[in-house]
Amino acid sequence: MNLKRTVSQLVTLAVVGLALLLGWFAWEYYTRSPWTRDARVRADVVTLSADVAGRIVKLNVQDNQYVDKGQLLLEIDPSRYALAVDHASRSVEVAKASLGQSQATIVASQALLKQRQSEEIRRRTLKERSAISGEEWEKANTEMSVAQADLLRNQANLGFAQANVQLAIAALAEAEHDLERTRVESPISGYVTNLLTRQGDYAIAGSPLVALVDSKSFYISGYFEETKLPRIGEGDRVDIELMSGEKFSGTVQSIAFAIADRENLPGGRLLANINPSYTWVKLAQRVPVRIKIDADYPGKDKLRAGTTATVTVQENQERH
Repeated sequence: MNLKRTVSQLVTLAVVGLALLLGWFAWEYYTRSPWTRDARVRADVVTLSADVAGRIVKLNVQDNQYVDKGQLLLEIDPSRYALAVDHASRSVEVAKASLGQSQATIVASQALLKQRQSEEIRRRTLKERSAISGEEWEKANTEMSVAQADLLRNQANLGFAQANVQLAIAALAEAEHDLERTRVESPISGYVTNLLTRQGDYAIAGSPLVALVDSKSFYISGYFEETKLPRIGEGDRVDIELMSGEKFSGTVQSIAFAIADRENLPGGRLLANINPSYTWVKLAQRVPVRIKIDADYPGKDKLRAGTTATVTVQENQERH
């Protein structure tokens, strides 16, 4: 009887000890171990907008299609912008013709001024010898002054003509640039996503048309509790498991330095607005950790931004 009681007590103690041990391991695992189920696959998304307005006459992509960098995605009706280029080109020709005429006028004015100056010098010499009257010399001097004024006026007109040529060339370059911008090309290699644009739609300058997911930008963003951050460092290796079952590895690339504080809203005169109530049970804040996916992972082209993952940081013996 005593033996049975002793065995029963020992079994009870063993069960209690095992429960305490398992509880301690569970506590360590869930509260101290650097892992999280709150992780997401992320990627950079480039939104392309129209630089010019017009009707979309070509749409060369479909939803979820892969496109290469420089590939034509769509084209806006170029007819109006081609006419603008033609008009600007004619304006350049007119401005250059006006400039040539002003230059020719300058040459003629310079020749006339030189002639008037020679005439004034000759008549001044004759006047000094009393060979002509003072009135004839004054007439020659006046004609020389008029020629000088004409030359100055023509030089000013030449400056305006040169400025008009520069303005016309700038307007032509802008018109050509607008014509080029009727063709919307992909700035990256990636995937078209959530395509809502249709051929025949009217594109407004600045309005978004196509969203592209950069195929080379996929990474994992894991949200770790602040209590686990001391055991995470840049360069640590991590194990990643997607909710769909795929498993691969990565490296901690960086840890966010700030998150929003909902308790620190500015009040009057920009003073801190502190909540007068305090909750004794405080939950650990979650901080984003950016994780670089291993380059040799063969399933990179099958990742989907926004999907859920579990991230476990491998223990770093040098730090721990």
